[in-house]
Amino acid sequence: TSGMNIGDNISTLEIFDSMVGLKEDEVEELVNYYISEGGIRKKDKDTILDLLKETTNNYLFSRKSKDRLFNTDMVLYIINKYLQDGDIPEDPIDPNIRTDYGKLRYLIVESKKVNGNFNVLQEIVDKNEIASTLIDSFAMEEIIDETKFTSLLYYLGLLTIKGKTPGNRYIFTIPNLTVSTILWEYIRKAIGEVFDLRVNIRLIENQFEEMAFKGEWRKLFEYLFEEFYGIIKSNRDFIWREEGVAMFLLTYLTLSNLYIVEHEYETSAGYADIYLRKNWITTGLTKYEYVVELKHIKLEGSKEVSQEKLKKVREEAIEQVNRYANSIERIIPGFAEEKRKSGDPSIVVPELKKIIIITSSRKLELMEEIK
Repeated sequence: TSGMNIGDNISTLEIFDSMVGLKEDEVEELVNYYISEGGIRKKDKDTILDLLKETTNNYLFSRKSKDRLFNTDMVLYIINKYLQDGDIPEDPIDPNIRTDYGKLRYLIVESKKVNGNFNVLQEIVDKNEIASTLIDSFAMEEIIDETKFTSLLYYLGLLTIKGKTPGNRYIFTIPNLTVSTILWEYIRKAIGEVFDLRVNIRLIENQFEEMAFKGEWRKLFEYLFEEFYGIIKSNRDFIWREEGVAMFLLTYLTLSNLYIVEHEYETSAGYADIYLRKNWITTGLTKYEYVVELKHIKLEGSKEVSQEKLKKVREEAIEQVNRYANSIERIIPGFAEEKRKSGDPSIVVPELKKIIIITSSRKLELMEEIK
């Protein structure tokens, strides 16, 4: 309204940093209260605290503050679902915090083509952070600008402050697993819209169970690559080197709640391309985890990949996937470790499978499990 023309943006002031969020000790106090009142079982305390840390934590609104905050709405949603169902919620994401894709789609898709903001979104999920100026205010028609788009994602709670660059720009990061899931949903919908892609979600869900409980991984990846190369036959610009292949895979690997999908996962031996980490909250019965090494061979003109080149790249991929697999720190959450020590049959320590995948702009060149 015309009357609201003078305002002060207090979002990044340190004195207001924790005004609407919850600190870790407050979250534990909240859980303890519901335990004392009989709403939450005491044996579920560690499980629900681990769930809250992974899905609702890590917000920061002032770079001067040291306290990371839990999202109050997300925390109360999960606790409320527990009180309703008497158990850990299978889907911990409150529908109310899912910013409607329809409200953002025109910012990342124009005339059936992805724009610069889609590339911003891709960079964020690929690197888990982005450096940008924080814009205090802007008109709605200006949001198509990439810097303003990043600021909008911050104000919507889809990014949070990680720090600052030497040049005094903000470094924004994805706060938690909940937001990461939402951002991958945006990318999935944008790709589906631009390329009229209609993947078989039921098939993917079935194959994820085959992967998790039987160790059968090949059918899922074969299906995803069939869809991927169907896209690039009609749109050669969609193949963005190795990063493009990884992004497409991650877009659909994040569909399942059986795994927490780690991209460029840091190990003591370097960064693993993809690590499908067991989601202990969903089930303790998952028998297999996966580390995947991706290699992309750039072709010139109409040339095919030579056997000599393929052999060399395969050897590099095997060396890397073995190195990463040997150095991945396999962590069993505290609540699961206690159950395992007690002999609880619902807890299975997963086997780590090693997969190498070699692609080119023409086809899937090689896909192999390394024993």
